[in-house]
Amino acid sequence: MTVSSASASFQRMRTYLHLVPVFGVVPSLWTLYGEASPAGEEGNRTSEEAQMRAVSRLSVLLGLGCISAIALLGAGAATQSSQMASLRFLLASSFVGSGYFVLSLMLMFRVAKGQSIRIPGVSQLSRRLP
Repeated sequence: MTVSSASASFQRMRTYLHLVPVFGVVPSLWTLYGEASPAGEEGNRTSEEAQMRAVSRLSVLLGLGCISAIALLGAGAATQSSQMASLRFLLASSFVGSGYFVLSLMLMFRVAKGQSIRIPGVSQLSRRLP
């Protein structure tokens, strides 16, 4: 195994780690805030580092968005007096959670195939994260 293929393999494994549902948010946050470079070094990043930051931003946005949506839907279900309305909130919450897991797995398959992991609308929103 050559150095470049080992580096590519390590990069792919690191990307998988960041895309793991729920648990991948922690290493993504570590990448975004733990490895903060001093001012002025933003332009000196390699393309691998820039790609990893983009994956980290997407992972954080998807993870925190899913957790927020589930929490809000759960709170909505708790405030309903009707069991039918409460059931609708809980059903929507389960769809959000299932969708997040399926989307994460889909992104992992796209990484395995060497395809882009951009999601229309979401990727543009994730660029606004630091």
